[in-house]
Amino acid sequence: MDYAVLVVNGNIDDITYYEDILSNAKVVVCADGGANLLYKYKIHTDFIIGDLDSIREDTLSYYKSQNVVVHKYPVKKNKTDSEISIDIIKSLGMNEIVMIGAIGNRIDHLLTNINLLYYADKLNIDMSILDENNEIILLNKKENFIDSYVGQTISFVSISGDVCGISLKGFEYELQNYTLSHDSSILTSNVAKSEKVFVSIEKGSLLCIKVNE
Repeated sequence: MDYAVLVVNGNIDDITYYEDILSNAKVVVCADGGANLLYKYKIHTDFIIGDLDSIREDTLSYYKSQNVVVHKYPVKKNKTDSEISIDIIKSLGMNEIVMIGAIGNRIDHLLTNINLLYYADKLNIDMSILDENNEIILLNKKENFIDSYVGQTISFVSISGDVCGISLKGFEYELQNYTLSHDSSILTSNVAKSEKVFVSIEKGSLLCIKVNE
């Protein structure tokens, strides 16, 4: 399936981890200062989007010389640069996004990026947040089959209220029709026992965090 990569202004420690993801993307979009992360390695992007208050001048000059499309927006606006980027990706007919550079030193940025999983879901976009150590996805469908590997640590967290009717199959700790309280951490650090695991939800939504060890 065709997908877009959205690069936001956080951290990328090992660019080699993302080489295949970037090279196989149909569209690469940088939200403002996210372009700085790619410029260091002279990696191509198709769009730079935002108010351009975080992108460095040398980065912007380089990508303009490469005829990259730049959409500049006012600093005072009702959406973040990342949110606007998701809108533009949707307008291009893309329904799958991998967000990178989203997990960095700013906890407020990380939480905002996690909330964008819900925003993308409202637009019928399947979005994941990926770094060298983690992949975060949103589960709110009744039945979910998740690719994994044997021994992979997978955690489930609710940040939007209680989640009812959770069933887990293919895990070390399986569940049937379980209700996860919003203030509970009991579904942290489960372990996959197969290369595809099953999660069903009757009501609510879960964040699924797969740990890449």
